[in-house]
Amino acid sequence: MGADHAGGVLRVELTSPPLGVRLFGEVDLENCAQVRSALVTQAAAGPTDVHVDVASLHFIDVAGLRTLVETALRMQPGRRLVLHSASEELCVLVKLAGWDRVPGLVLEKVTSG
Repeated sequence: MGADHAGGVLRVELTSPPLGVRLFGEVDLENCAQVRSALVTQAAAGPTDVHVDVASLHFIDVAGLRTLVETALRMQPGRRLVLHSASEELCVLVKLAGWDRVPGLVLEKVTSG
């Protein structure tokens, strides 16, 4: 799918399949509502997990992380918010905040190869 939301430092693309979003650039307090809107749209589109490709995400602040965590917490039972290609830094931030134990939130690290 084409770009759905575009801002100064953030581009959000809806994806299907898999159902989800691809994030480019930076997510912060100023634009996390765009991310939330895209995630809500995709979560409503089907009964499957929602996949978030963060391979091209260069920065995310606490507001952006909280948006992802809140989305995972609102997923229906048995559904997950899966972050693909999460950087080591992103994984460390999530773990430091204790959000690695949030039900429904799955981080798949970048694989080197």
